[in-house]
Amino acid sequence: MAMGASSGSVSVRMYRGILGDCFLLRHGLDGGAVKHILIDCGVLQGVKNARERMAGIVRDLLETTGGRLDLLVVTHEHHDHLSGFLYERESFQKNFEIAEFWLAWTENPNDPTAVALHERFDKAKQALSALASHAKMAALKDRDFHIRTVMELSAFIGLDEAGRPTGASTLRMLKDKATPARTRYLEPGDVVTPTAIAGLKAYVLGPPRDEKRLRKDLPSRGAAKEVYLSDQADAGAISLHLNQLDNPCVDPCDVPFARPHYRPLETVKQQKPRDRTLTQRLYFDPAESQRQIDDEWYSCAETLALKMDSDTNNTSLVLAFELPDGQVLLFPGDAQVGNWLSWADQTYPRTPDPTQGGALTVDDILARVTLYKVGHHCSHNATLRQLGLEKMTDERLVAMIPVVTQVALDNQWNMPYPDLYDALKTMTKERVVIGDSEIAEETATFMKHQGADKNRPVLDYHPTGLWVEIRITF
Repeated sequence: MAMGASSGSVSVRMYRGILGDCFLLRHGLDGGAVKHILIDCGVLQGVKNARERMAGIVRDLLETTGGRLDLLVVTHEHHDHLSGFLYERESFQKNFEIAEFWLAWTENPNDPTAVALHERFDKAKQALSALASHAKMAALKDRDFHIRTVMELSAFIGLDEAGRPTGASTLRMLKDKATPARTRYLEPGDVVTPTAIAGLKAYVLGPPRDEKRLRKDLPSRGAAKEVYLSDQADAGAISLHLNQLDNPCVDPCDVPFARPHYRPLETVKQQKPRDRTLTQRLYFDPAESQRQIDDEWYSCAETLALKMDSDTNNTSLVLAFELPDGQVLLFPGDAQVGNWLSWADQTYPRTPDPTQGGALTVDDILARVTLYKVGHHCSHNATLRQLGLEKMTDERLVAMIPVVTQVALDNQWNMPYPDLYDALKTMTKERVVIGDSEIAEETATFMKHQGADKNRPVLDYHPTGLWVEIRITF
């Protein structure tokens, strides 16, 4: 559903070396002014020199845009998509103008479903944040894999010096900067046009309204393959155990058994082995340590951390930008399986208007994707195969992956996921750029299969490797 015969170009700039999303789109019609769209701005907490790297990125953003963001998009409330606004808060508040701000419906403070969702998320985040910032947990990280997972995933939540999540306060700052009048909360099925950018419109594919879709982060192949929205019992259990770490005096109301049956483990641990009962000697036998349940609540914390990570990813705002000639640029944030599946739940727009050419299906949109921002750093469950990538059949398809492989390896994350990475290279004829590539090699591979199409993409890099940019003409 192309909008006309206007010609021009859009350059998609991906900032490198951050294991986070920060994309600047420079859109211009021939003879017109260049307009700027910033989609997310973040680096994973704990990445080496993260703040210095982000300071350089924001300086480049300011130099390139002159301080005017014609459209700002934040896809979801994760540190690796938001932290640039936090680290460079003073610069964004002082030096930048936000003409328009787009967020998902899940961030709308006047939406009852969104408010209820955040209440659940906030309780879980607070419990995990308190756990991750507790002094005793740092010592356990290297010897307990449950706690290690919690500590690693807390980097996506983002904690301040006091151990509190930073995402909500960062979003409030951006909303205040943009003002309510220029902030829009988008729903699946919306077809929207940026106020200040002619020749561009966006199809809003997600996040879904259906809670079953929001819950789903893995393919349906057995009960063990699915993870669901954060269990509030897990959050409560973590809070209880943290209180007991700091205060061994237990409130009788928190003990699941009547007092005659209660046996404080710490008291028994301090006894000499000869003073213990047979049951106690068997329980505390070093050879039986793997069977003890003292710290079983750590696995509860790990489960909650994994759920919170995927639940937040599934609230990602997903945008498909359509250029005047019908090409589509797909930005899915970190959407996981449920979000992707929901794209077929509605048409675009939801209510077809025959005078405007009717409505599109998600298949119509995916078939015209010529640039795909790969979701969640090319992880295993953030790009659908048959219902996603394999429907992106335009021969001009290129892909951009915001990942730093070494950082992923250091955290034992399989990013980029080999099978998906291979599939991307096949679908794009090896025109894939990645956040930590060897530039000369990547350029040679990218240019090898350009073809003769007049709209073929053009690749460019910052002199110091700060960013890579793909220019698409229309």
